[in-house]
Amino acid sequence: MVEPSPAPPTIPPARAQAFRDAVWRYSHWSGEREPEVILDLKPVLISTVCKNVLPFNDPLPEDVFEKLFSELHMEHAVLKGELDADPTYGTAARCFLKLIEHRQTEYQRGEE
Repeated sequence: MVEPSPAPPTIPPARAQAFRDAVWRYSHWSGEREPEVILDLKPVLISTVCKNVLPFNDPLPEDVFEKLFSELHMEHAVLKGELDADPTYGTAARCFLKLIEHRQTEYQRGEE
């Protein structure tokens, strides 16, 4: 008899809230310093929040999906397609990390 594989972990509410906050903070990000949000009662960078939700495949809430999707512009067409095909926290976190890296690179280019 084959044992059923364990169910994938469910995202803890605090991580889901921190990810939501990170997406909203990103949309208001100006300047060089990466925004922070609160996770486990501590301020953390929004990229750290992404790394904390990568393992979770729970469906992304519609409002978080729409907000993040709207931040992915033409130059992010591949990421937009990936998120649209698999709107989970894991996929969203991976796409969001790339978006954050892109923003940081753009800022550094502007400084040169």
